[in-house]
Amino acid sequence: MARNTDVPAQRAATADHSRICAFALFAMVLIACVWPVHGQNSSQQAKPTQSGSAAAVEAGKTFAATCAGCHGLDGRGAERGPNIATRPEVLKRSDAELLQTLRNGVPASGMPSFAALGDAKLSAMVGYLRTLQRKNAAAPISGDVQHGESLFYGKARCSQCHAINGKGGFIATDLSDFAAGSSAAEVKNAIVSPDIDAKEIRSKTLVTLRDGKSFEGIVRNEDNFSLQLQSLDGAFHLIQKSDLADFRPAAQPLMPDDYGKSLSATELDDLVGYMMSVARANPGAVRRNRRRRHD
Repeated sequence: MARNTDVPAQRAATADHSRICAFALFAMVLIACVWPVHGQNSSQQAKPTQSGSAAAVEAGKTFAATCAGCHGLDGRGAERGPNIATRPEVLKRSDAELLQTLRNGVPASGMPSFAALGDAKLSAMVGYLRTLQRKNAAAPISGDVQHGESLFYGKARCSQCHAINGKGGFIATDLSDFAAGSSAAEVKNAIVSPDIDAKEIRSKTLVTLRDGKSFEGIVRNEDNFSLQLQSLDGAFHLIQKSDLADFRPAAQPLMPDDYGKSLSATELDDLVGYMMSVARANPGAVRRNRRRRHD
């Protein structure tokens, strides 16, 4: 009789053991399924490329073949694509976000998907982009920044047309972020050799009315009967063409083209240093499209 009373207890123990084994087997299967995914995600993180290494050379070739046509070989933008080397909104993206953009593309902007290249090459491209971003980071600032500021608002007359941080003229481009991501040589070249096409588009006009009043500025809008002129003080004037006595290009362009002569080499360095320091003090600044830089 004693043996018969132990049977239910033995059966219960066997059932418990079976449940424990089943749970352990389930846990092992779950771990086996999750572990490869974890490993795959980790392997997809972009690794920095060592300059001059075979991996860097190969990644550079891939970037040149797939990205440079739109974004430029240095990643700082071209006519078909934006700057991806110094733009803050790109710099703050994680490697995973950049990989997702490469995989999925940006259909609204015309950027195709590069998923066919495979995750290994895409990850290497992100690493190469990080290399470009480090290469384009903070260029050294030379010159006397304080003297450069006095030149901007004084002898160089930049502030007559341009503003920096809300101070100065408003008839031309705000220069608060003009030097962002640029080298000193690039900024200096933009000052002494302004873009000719931009000068023609933004040339000054001298308007004289029949009552003797005259205005000098830029024509913003024009039709058969009137024109809208913004004078050098930033004010807008709606002028009827029937009131015009004279309408001609001004003797001097809006952007002077003689800074290479009117300013010494030291003064140019100081002016460039000031503009670079201003851009550096605005970490959220986004460099304007190069085609608009010389307004």
